[in-house]
Amino acid sequence: MSRREQHQMSKDSARRRRYKSEQKERRKLNRQAMVTSVIFCIIFVFMAGFYLNFIVNKSQDIIKDTHNERVAEKAKTIIRGTIYAEGGEKLAYTDTNSTEEDLSDDTRKYPYGKTFAQVIGYSTKGFTGLEQRCNSDLSTEGTTEIEKIANDFSNTTVSGCNVYTTLNVKLQKKAYESIGSDKGAVFIMDPSTGAVLTTASKPSFNPEKLDKIWDDISTDNENSPLLNRATLGLYTPGSTFKIVTTLAYMNQHKNDYNNFSYYCQGRALFHNFKINCFDGHAHGSEDFEHAFANSCNSAFSTMGDKLNLKKYIKTVNGLLFNEIIPFDNFNTSDSNYCKKSRFVLNENSTQAEVAQTSIGQGETLVTPAHMAMLAAAIANKGVLMKPYMIDKVENSNGTIVSQAEKTECKKLMTKSQAKQLQEYMSAVCDYGTARIFSGSSYEVYGKTGTAELDKNNNVNSWFVGYAKKGKKQLAIAVVYENIKDGTISAKECAKEIFDDYFK
Repeated sequence: MSRREQHQMSKDSARRRRYKSEQKERRKLNRQAMVTSVIFCIIFVFMAGFYLNFIVNKSQDIIKDTHNERVAEKAKTIIRGTIYAEGGEKLAYTDTNSTEEDLSDDTRKYPYGKTFAQVIGYSTKGFTGLEQRCNSDLSTEGTTEIEKIANDFSNTTVSGCNVYTTLNVKLQKKAYESIGSDKGAVFIMDPSTGAVLTTASKPSFNPEKLDKIWDDISTDNENSPLLNRATLGLYTPGSTFKIVTTLAYMNQHKNDYNNFSYYCQGRALFHNFKINCFDGHAHGSEDFEHAFANSCNSAFSTMGDKLNLKKYIKTVNGLLFNEIIPFDNFNTSDSNYCKKSRFVLNENSTQAEVAQTSIGQGETLVTPAHMAMLAAAIANKGVLMKPYMIDKVENSNGTIVSQAEKTECKKLMTKSQAKQLQEYMSAVCDYGTARIFSGSSYEVYGKTGTAELDKNNNVNSWFVGYAKKGKKQLAIAVVYENIKDGTISAKECAKEIFDDYFK
């Protein structure tokens, strides 16, 4: 091989080495670029997901947050909107006594005073009730961006949006009046639509006199007049919980629950723990319907004791216990609108705890709103419609900003189970513990409850059920809080309300 050929081969070899080196370096750079691109893509996807989640789930919470300074500042230039009842009555409105430049002297008026105090709330001393839930609507124009800009340039005083609720003034007034002078609450809804018609609570307060009475009512822990007991009050359910135990038994004995029989001797023993029927009364031989109508503690504690505990817990949790019930499509993380009912049995619970819980004693706590919803589902063939109190929001020009949709919340039971519960609840009102309804001009289905609170004869008195006449239908829960047994009963309050509504 000549020297020239050797030189050429050397040059080719060097060129190949250089090419391989460049290829290696290029691949390294490509890998780095790929890794960088992937990292940026991951960051982008994460940020896009975060932003989308914020828009869908969080933005309205921030807008509706009464501590949002931008909303609060904007509200100073807007006349706060009006809250209306179902029939068009004003429940809250702004009395404009100020100039266009300064709205600070405007006065918020509440024509029905104490009757709607907790559910409507107030917009001084912070915000509560619908004044809080609808704050962003009431304090913003609800107009297009062009209209907003035009209003800003013209320095025109504008009104906030108006909120139209499903609340029925006549029903609310009757419910509030029927509670009397005791502590208690009434929650009423339409089973077929989910519309909330009444949420009455006592003791109450006059929201127009809030400045004068604030120091007294805000520290009154004994009476808690600021608390909306209908949605935020948690109570031992007493025998109204037998509706739940009945459904659990049906689920575990689908083909033979109607064969249930029990001989009541007025008491039942569970490892030296005794469950008594009311006044120790022995009901004798009972089938399922009679045990339910008589509200037999011995029968239902025995029934609960025989249930598979894991399946029992599953049934109860399927009835919206231990979760917040969504109202008006508000974020379900908000427990300031309706408290979640509590059911605490677990697989390690004792026989005595299960027996107590099965008759509505023990540590179970429920809201009147939740119990009314159970009654509504029974009335509506097992389906609970999503409860809502805000029918629509309109701007000052009459343009609809938002409109409620009547949608299903959850199927709580089968049609056949709902029908069977209807029969049992009808028996309660025909010949059982709520026979004061017997002979009424309307059909009524219910369950009474007396939750023992202590050994001094103090109880929570309950009535849960529904009534109908023609196309009119109401689901109701009434509770009297911490009263002496025998002094007044929730079923009497419910009867007053039904008699007046269906007359």
